Amino acid sequence: MGRKGEGQGEETTVDRRSVLRSMAVGSTALSGTSSFMAGNLGELECLSAESPPDSYPVVEKDEGLFGGGAGFVQHGTFPDSPGEVVIYIHGWLELFTGRGAGQGYTLETALRQQAYDHPTITFAYPSNNINWWGVKGDAEDDGRAFASWVEDYRERYPDVTIRMVGHSLGARTGLGCLDELVVKNGNEPIESFAMIGGAIPRSAVTTDGEFATAITNGARRVDNFFSEGDAILDYIYQLGELGTEAVGAYGAPSDATTPTNYADHDVSDDVNGHCVYYKPDQGCVGDIVDSFEE
Repeated sequence: MGRKGEGQGEETTVDRRSVLRSMAVGSTALSGTSSFMAGNLGELECLSAESPPDSYPVVEKDEGLFGGGAGFVQHGTFPDSPGEVVIYIHGWLELFTGRGAGQGYTLETALRQQAYDHPTITFAYPSNNINWWGVKGDAEDDGRAFASWVEDYRERYPDVTIRMVGHSLGARTGLGCLDELVVKNGNEPIESFAMIGGAIPRSAVTTDGEFATAITNGARRVDNFFSEGDAILDYIYQLGELGTEAVGAYGAPSDATTPTNYADHDVSDDVNGHCVYYKPDQGCVGDIVDSFEE
């Protein structure tokens, strides 16, 4: 398994930043994409996920008429009086990465390999807008809206333990949900939130960062599983964010303070691609289950 809880990732060198700036200015999108794919075959894992059965439970954000946001619809068979559930939240462009339901079911398969038998539910929100800057804000807003569904679910099953796993942009969606649950609505925190390949800035998880309050109050523990082998975060995310490094690639800054309930886990040894984290027979799901038990 990966190196859990080790020292937080260091900032990359000035040379890398210089290369990124040069790429952003001097490279065409086509040549950059071709070079990226040729050198990072592990990222091809993003093109596939297991096909879920019709019974697999999904909560879907309903955009309503003309995108007005009508609420949520449910598909599949939801667990009756569960003791514990994992809610999986997908990332950007899920239409092209096996869809959110396929990713969630793939995670569930990997969890079963680790003898974790509690049910998994996927939260599917609109993420297929190719405008990265636009979809970021929408994803967080959808997470905040999803807090109402979580509240209703806990009212229905007051003894349920809720864990969340957010992949890529889903880290922002999940943290928006936690912030809304606790800060805005005054509800109890969920048990845990695991970020895998989180597409948010490293600074966002520090005690004075963008999501400090959501982390501190929204979950009893927040675990960040990061990999320096995640080329999509290391290159594509940085290009889109003008050089800003992702917490899913390097963890929190080594010279910063993070909330006491936050922990970094370096899984670079086991994860060599952005969509490998949740895959059976590879990835870091064993480390995620270990964090559940700590």
